[in-house]
Amino acid sequence: MEELTYKDLSQKELDYLKDIYISSKLASMTESDLREFVKEIIIDQIKGTVGNAEEKEVWEEIKDHFSEDLSKKIIEVKDKCNKNRKIELKSQEEIEFDRRLGLLKQQQDENRDNDMWED
Repeated sequence: MEELTYKDLSQKELDYLKDIYISSKLASMTESDLREFVKEIIIDQIKGTVGNAEEKEVWEEIKDHFSEDLSKKIIEVKDKCNKNRKIELKSQEEIEFDRRLGLLKQQQDENRDNDMWED
């Protein structure tokens, strides 16, 4: 028997087969599967924005979703980002401090080596 392809169906038949597939696929998914699937779709829609028009559309969705809590959410985001920025700066300062400690130890070791030859 020859294998059938989508080309063997009319557009109406193909659409109907797609509807059956969607229903069957949803019925076979667990709640966890559904949540993960929806999460992936939302991430693609929200974080995959390109250009001002899409960014404005996402902004409107965010505004509608958070409505009166939007200001509070923006403050939370700004606080978290500023806190993370301070942590990053602190980390850079610690890196520089460790580098300087290493150089100081290296100098002390070199001085100790030179003292051994002088005796």
